[in-house]
Amino acid sequence: DGNYRFGELPVGVYTIKFELAGFTTFIRNELRLPVGFVARVDVVMRIGNLEESVTVTGGSPVIDVMTTTTSVTLNAETLNEIPRGRDLSMVYSMAPGVTLAGTPDVGGSNMANRQNISSGGVALQPKLQIEGMNIVLSDDQNSGVYFNSDTLEEIQIKTAGNDASVGVPGISMVAVIKSGGNDFHGLYSVSDQTPRLQSNNLDDHLRAQGLTAVQPVKTFYDYQADLGGKILQDKLWFYGAYSKQQKNTGITGFVTNAGPDGRYLTGDEPIAYATTGISQWAMKFSYQLTPNNRMNYVWQRGNKFVGEDGAGVLSPLEHTRDYSNPTAINRVEYQSTINSWSLFNVVGGYAGWWSDYSSYRQAEKYGFPLGPSRLDRESGLTTGPNAQNTALRPQDRYMVDAGYSFFPQKFLGGHHQFKAGLSYYHDHEAWYYPTNRSDIGNYVLVSDRVNGVSGTPVQIQIADQPVYPSDMEQEYALYLTDTWRVTDRLTANLGVRWDDQHVYLPAQNHDASPDFPTVWPAGQYPFTDLVKWQRTVPRLGLAWDGRRLGVFKVSAGLYGYVFGAQRGISYNRNALQTATFTWHDLNGDKLYQPGEVNLDLNGADFVSVNGAIGNIMNPDLKQPRYAEY
Repeated sequence: DGNYRFGELPVGVYTIKFELAGFTTFIRNELRLPVGFVARVDVVMRIGNLEESVTVTGGSPVIDVMTTTTSVTLNAETLNEIPRGRDLSMVYSMAPGVTLAGTPDVGGSNMANRQNISSGGVALQPKLQIEGMNIVLSDDQNSGVYFNSDTLEEIQIKTAGNDASVGVPGISMVAVIKSGGNDFHGLYSVSDQTPRLQSNNLDDHLRAQGLTAVQPVKTFYDYQADLGGKILQDKLWFYGAYSKQQKNTGITGFVTNAGPDGRYLTGDEPIAYATTGISQWAMKFSYQLTPNNRMNYVWQRGNKFVGEDGAGVLSPLEHTRDYSNPTAINRVEYQSTINSWSLFNVVGGYAGWWSDYSSYRQAEKYGFPLGPSRLDRESGLTTGPNAQNTALRPQDRYMVDAGYSFFPQKFLGGHHQFKAGLSYYHDHEAWYYPTNRSDIGNYVLVSDRVNGVSGTPVQIQIADQPVYPSDMEQEYALYLTDTWRVTDRLTANLGVRWDDQHVYLPAQNHDASPDFPTVWPAGQYPFTDLVKWQRTVPRLGLAWDGRRLGVFKVSAGLYGYVFGAQRGISYNRNALQTATFTWHDLNGDKLYQPGEVNLDLNGADFVSVNGAIGNIMNPDLKQPRYAEY
């Protein structure tokens, strides 16, 4: 008679063997242990012959009768067999009750658009972990880190009843990348689509309404390869993967130029094609230092590129930007079995991305002449280069997450599994807008229909470029959980969590606008606190094993809202701002020259200003709280 516990086991398929002199040996084969799963195997051994044994293969599935989370676990086989896009977003939607905002990413055709996640019809902040790294930055409702799900060994998505290790109210995801082993393994796949595989549903009725073209597919391909194996037998293993998707398609209403008549929106414009692609790399190294100590390192890179970002009916090719978005994960983990009743685990690393938009690269690629950006308010048409010709957006997270688990033999009755943990996040977010070249200018020329004349110059919108703002957030958390097996049939999951959140704007400087220094002079902005929130919240869950009736689970908990570093941009005076003035095109050339606008912010031509200059942070803002039960 006894109880045996094996903690922090890797995902996989196991064999359990029960042996005792004078009793029949019991063997349980093919016991799959998913990620985040607490498996309990109860065996009654009977007296038997010395060489007698009972082997159970493919028996009834083991049910988690201890945890109180609502979750679904998907292994590599399931992920490969279900037809879907290969990005993480399409995996989320496989969980019951989870939906994504926007257009479904059918077959990966949206190229991993960052769609907000809803659970139970409510859009809430999620916690998405890949190998222990939380890749949801700031207050996002999805992750900006691109990731190919073909590299995953298993993924668990929890939609309710999360324990105290999770602070936000949305879904919680735990994903494990494939690992190497003593045997080599790999997966290779290629798919391709040509125009001959496409059809449409255009008929005379639709054509009569003006719909004469669909979104034609020029090319689409998707290929992937991975390989895992050993470097040193039973000691050091590796896994590596590479994938690439690319499509070249038309977009309804997106055109190359104004056509033979030299005017947009008249129907004679030639169709333009847009190219989008994602390349991804992943590496994982696992090292067994000693029988009780293990380390692993994960390196991941992704890069989404959009050749014609912003393309649409009212944004022709000349107004699009070349877009590149490299993302990264660097993460190291150390695991230690200290003794028979305690474990220690620590994860640290970086997750983030860098967005790079450029009209200059677009002009060089297609040979467009550069000039001012224009907006026709009558039609909504935008022409010329994009107003922010270059936009750079860093999003960075440095984090540490540590946990100590201990299993006292006898304490307060029943069996306890305690875990004490701490988390630290340091997030940085910004939008950088360098100054535009003089032949473009840091402004947008606005025209409208005036006195029956279309295209009449009416306003100029002047940006405060160059701007290099910085927004910061630091999060600390301490938590304690207790999985208390009160009886053989009743388990209580208890927890408490303390969070400290600090969002602030570091001291920063702003250079004067090179062309409009009286509108946007140089400035210095001091260190500014935005929010300082602290909160302690409880968690409670009960699981009762009803045997043949099933497992009954109830849970309740409080969760806090993350303000996020990126919300700081709304209050940062060093961020992009725009002042609008009435424009008098005195010589009628539809180009701005000095003297055509009174640039006095208190003058007759001043219309408005938008940006952080008009925003004030509420000093009494309280942290929103979410109750789940």
